[in-house]
Amino acid sequence: MQIGLIGSSKNVIFDPDPRAKLSMLLAVNIVMISGGAAGVELVLRAVCAALPFLLLLSIRHFRAAVIYFILLGTAVYCEGFVLPYTHGIAGILLMIPCGILTRFTAGYVMCWYCVKSVSVSEFVTSMEKMHTPYFITIPLSVMFRYFPTLGEEYRSIHDAMKTREIGQSVKNPLIYIEYVLVPIMMSTVRIADELSAASLTKGLSAGGKRTHICEVRLTAADRLLILCSFAMIILFFVF
Repeated sequence: MQIGLIGSSKNVIFDPDPRAKLSMLLAVNIVMISGGAAGVELVLRAVCAALPFLLLLSIRHFRAAVIYFILLGTAVYCEGFVLPYTHGIAGILLMIPCGILTRFTAGYVMCWYCVKSVSVSEFVTSMEKMHTPYFITIPLSVMFRYFPTLGEEYRSIHDAMKTREIGQSVKNPLIYIEYVLVPIMMSTVRIADELSAASLTKGLSAGGKRTHICEVRLTAADRLLILCSFAMIILFFVF
């Protein structure tokens, strides 16, 4: 999966408000990580598992949606039909990866979708409309650009290794980690400093009312999504 931003000209089927996306992200993580496999929790987990798949289809990332469907479907099948008949070390080795996939994959994909579909301007505008303090908005806005930039840096390092014919020829994993990990660690500090300086240069920490080019507003569908997200969270804690 390549992490990046869709941009201003979005060719999407359905694009909820960033606040609706954040509420869905919160609901998916709470239900999938802590939910059980019986009763109301099972229904809530099924809904939260299907939500990232549908949202990926809405932004036309069909390959990512298929990969997510196969990974989660395989993990759920193994937990329900293979794990009960597996014992000993084999059962433990199967239970650990399946448990990780069923509980964390949906939340990761949902977060990836939010980063993919929300621009920094839309995110900052939404946070300001929710009257979020700047000490929360600034780090989160830096994070929204940090991971896509770090992904671009990794691809640049990989391309440079292929140019020098060391991408596929490295047999020792430790040498490969040295070629990749050391530049990534150096780039991590530089990228964080540059993004922090850029956010301050744009006046994110300045007081007073700000103006924005992008227009963010809640529609009836967005309000319904937010209501359903918090309803799932309430049902999860009640039942």
